[in-house]
Amino acid sequence: MEQQVRKALPTLDRAADARFHFGGVVGERIQANERNWLLVAPDANPAVLEMFRDRDRKPVRDLLRWSGEFAGKYLTSAVQGYRLTGHEDLRAYLDRFVRDLIDTQTEDGYLGAFPRSYRLTGWTIAPDGTEFQTWDAWNHYHIMLGLLLWHEETGDEPALAACCRAADLFCRTFLDTGHRLAFIGFSEMNLSPIHVLCLLHERTGIARYLQMARAIEQDFEDPAANDYVRAALAGREFFEAPKPRWESLHTIQGIAELYFITGADQYRRAYEHIWRSILRGDRHNTGGFSSGEQAVGNPYDPRPIETCCTVAWMALSVDMLRMTGLSTVADELELSTLNAVLGSQSLTGRWCTYDTPMDGVRTASAHTLWGQARPGSPELNCCSVNGPRALGMLSEWAIMRAPADGAVAINYYGPGFHEVNLPAGSTVRLIQETDYPVRGDIHLRVEPEHPERFRLLLRIPEWSRQTTVTLNGQAESEVRPGSYLELEREWRRGDTVELSLDMSPRLWIGEREAEGKVSVYRGPVLLAYDPRFNAVDPDDLPRLGPRNLTGTLATPRGRPAPILTVKLATEGRDLYLCDFASAGAAGNPYVTWLPMLDRERIAPASPAGAAG
Repeated sequence: MEQQVRKALPTLDRAADARFHFGGVVGERIQANERNWLLVAPDANPAVLEMFRDRDRKPVRDLLRWSGEFAGKYLTSAVQGYRLTGHEDLRAYLDRFVRDLIDTQTEDGYLGAFPRSYRLTGWTIAPDGTEFQTWDAWNHYHIMLGLLLWHEETGDEPALAACCRAADLFCRTFLDTGHRLAFIGFSEMNLSPIHVLCLLHERTGIARYLQMARAIEQDFEDPAANDYVRAALAGREFFEAPKPRWESLHTIQGIAELYFITGADQYRRAYEHIWRSILRGDRHNTGGFSSGEQAVGNPYDPRPIETCCTVAWMALSVDMLRMTGLSTVADELELSTLNAVLGSQSLTGRWCTYDTPMDGVRTASAHTLWGQARPGSPELNCCSVNGPRALGMLSEWAIMRAPADGAVAINYYGPGFHEVNLPAGSTVRLIQETDYPVRGDIHLRVEPEHPERFRLLLRIPEWSRQTTVTLNGQAESEVRPGSYLELEREWRRGDTVELSLDMSPRLWIGEREAEGKVSVYRGPVLLAYDPRFNAVDPDDLPRLGPRNLTGTLATPRGRPAPILTVKLATEGRDLYLCDFASAGAAGNPYVTWLPMLDRERIAPASPAGAAG
């Protein structure tokens, strides 16, 4: 099988050969995710695979509509986690998991958890004999995606073969048969295989997988579905769709792949419109997405910001970055990672939240989603298996390459070093010495194996209005916020780049439910009130505005210690704000929408412009 030639190359793409070493807080979280979840979850929750083995046994299991997704979401998270660490114990563990998963596949390619007579019909039977609708195609999407990613990372041919057998089942069932995927219901979930079918076509060149994806594209026009492409081209906002739930975002990723496969500009324009529509109306101050599990057109809506929704938004953003090469999209990924993602996970990596609110408390998903627990899988829910993927996606966007000429783009700033191959075949090590995002100074050492000429692209965040960059001590003049600084030269060992990012605090003025309030950012970090660090209670917070926004870094205190703390002198009282990711870590309430002072003196800021 040969990889299909794309008609539209990504502007930037994942550096598949990159080797990562993340330091600092992010590195600690990556290690904790691996140690305390990725390496133990299947053994601690053996029903994750047993539900496939006994699907045709009596009595039938008490399953959720989406129970079959757990294995796929776990595998996708784990493969991306393995990309970041390269640890052989994780590879061996996943190799066994994949073998066991493939062994559950039936002779016709089915990889779901429901009895034979219900395969891909959209229905199943409960223990009490009643029938209910399922997300069987959605479950297959996640399993197929995990298998495909494992194959791409390791070259495992049985994983690819299993993925193809499942795709063949979709084709036999829904392609030119008169039976459409849209007919099985829950279209916002069950049309998602379009994405993995496109990826599989690109990997194998098999034409019927693209034909099946095209058939699903036609299903978009079904009255029970969202007409994604035509609605976007007509300028319709995503939240105005009949079913603007978060699961749709994985279906929409298929539109991006159709653009790369065909080069048809309509797909690009539709995809960009949808992404920007979500950014305008549904990306919260935390970098999280969704209000009550869907788009509503209101970033101030206080309903739950589900972890799965934020993961899907980030996956959508990775493809937007691949498509456009816009550094501001990487700004969004940074915002989500350092705030919503770190804020959704425990320091141990053992659990994540379902909802990570703008104001409130953090509760483990196992407590919020207790109804998803089952015998043999007490810790499994939609978010617990999906949450680690948010950090795993660093493998997709932290370091990227421009396919046109092999240029290397650095999107992620933080302590550590990363290695990537250069166009001529040698390797360059990119070493960052910094405590970013605590401070904005980054010392970058560029160490190629041999002298080699290539372009190095440095992300200049849109929020850093005054950025200075020097190359070997010489100041660079073409430094613009919201763009990449291109440095092309013959790079040699000893070359150094110094970046100084503007960490000046800035405000996002609230509206609607946040009227009369502001959120405060320092660099990419959203700041929050936490009563652990303050004598003042939440109902007596001082007001914030330009006159009292200047603060100083304070020594972090308390346990667990925050990533950073800022001391503000406000209305005669000191107010300590910490990073959002650390706020509420001890189970106490926190606040990110703070009382506002002197609205008339604050320049208006749009949600999209407040953090990048």
